[in-house]
Amino acid sequence: MGKKMELSALNKKTLFADKIWIISDGCFTDYDLSWVCEGKISGQVREYKISEITRYMLNPNPVHIEKKLIGCEIHYHQPLLKKINNSIRNLLPGKMHGILKAKAIPPESLVSISKSKHPPLKDSDLEAHVDSIYTLLQPYDALFKRLSKLDTGKIYDVLGTCEDFVNCRSYLNLNGTIEDKIKYIVNNISKSVRVTIKKAHISEGLFEMRGFNFTSYDPKKTYSLLKLKEDGETKYCVLNSDKRVEFWVEDPKLIYYMHLLEHSIKTNPNLEDSFNICIRGEAKPLKIFFNKQIEINYSMTHLPEMFKKVFETRAMGLNERDVVMNSLNSLQRIISFNYIPESGTGAKKMVTNISVMHDVRALKPIKLYLPQLYSEINKKAPVSEAGRFYLLDSIKG
Repeated sequence: MGKKMELSALNKKTLFADKIWIISDGCFTDYDLSWVCEGKISGQVREYKISEITRYMLNPNPVHIEKKLIGCEIHYHQPLLKKINNSIRNLLPGKMHGILKAKAIPPESLVSISKSKHPPLKDSDLEAHVDSIYTLLQPYDALFKRLSKLDTGKIYDVLGTCEDFVNCRSYLNLNGTIEDKIKYIVNNISKSVRVTIKKAHISEGLFEMRGFNFTSYDPKKTYSLLKLKEDGETKYCVLNSDKRVEFWVEDPKLIYYMHLLEHSIKTNPNLEDSFNICIRGEAKPLKIFFNKQIEINYSMTHLPEMFKKVFETRAMGLNERDVVMNSLNSLQRIISFNYIPESGTGAKKMVTNISVMHDVRALKPIKLYLPQLYSEINKKAPVSEAGRFYLLDSIKG
């Protein structure tokens, strides 16, 4: 394995800072990766340092999060006649399908009365007392009464129903026999249970952050991310402490997101603070979402602060204003991070911090009208592998 090249001063500053960080600038290295890849590696290998948070977001392995178990969904065996009918119907013309239509038994959804539980109380002793009352009322809960009367021989499956801080529901797959699954529901209703999701990157640009322990985050802990070209295809892999491949990054686009997030945190103090309060244990993180669609629609009555000042001090014609508006509303990249502050009193409310990152290329049309502003913004947009972006706006609410 070859000797790595010296890290740049900028990388050193990033790696040994006490602040939150995502990814460093890359530097070329002469790692021998013939033992890693079966195909032909062409060109130089580029190495980046990534933080614990980045490693979590890129990892394709399952993630465990906590959700509240509020009920269950009972799935019944379907009548034999329906199964036979379905087989026969498939052999008949579409117009005749209605002749052998059998009625299916729909799933039965059960939710505990504790789902409508009171919001958190200021007095912890009173909170515990009210909780004990709910426990005493469980035998009268319709969910428990129904579960005790179920005919397990007619049941095909039992799924747990979970709910998170923002009332989003999801299913929990349970192990064991039908009796085991019902017993699990009875013993864990209204409690936090561990839910497994496939990976942190749950859909296009959307990352589940509850699986990462922010309070244990160490900014000095780093991992190596390698960029290489195998058989003409660009690939990324993360190395473990033994310099062996821990995992391959499934989608190169994820690296683009990491560079964009790094720049956003460095330029948006509000976003940086949102991460820091999670690290201090003062809030619970929820999700990070990267959206390339235009979501923030700017107009003369709704302008980013830097452009508002320009319009207040400089007279502009209608055509000039239209050019500026079109520039502001193009090539936006929206990064949103939401979390639940641990206020300790009252109902928990989600807070969302939005960074509107703007591609410098969108400002070329206004260079003629606002040369000084263009020059100032151009200086704030360093070159990165995500492109040249600057913080256009920061929104919190």
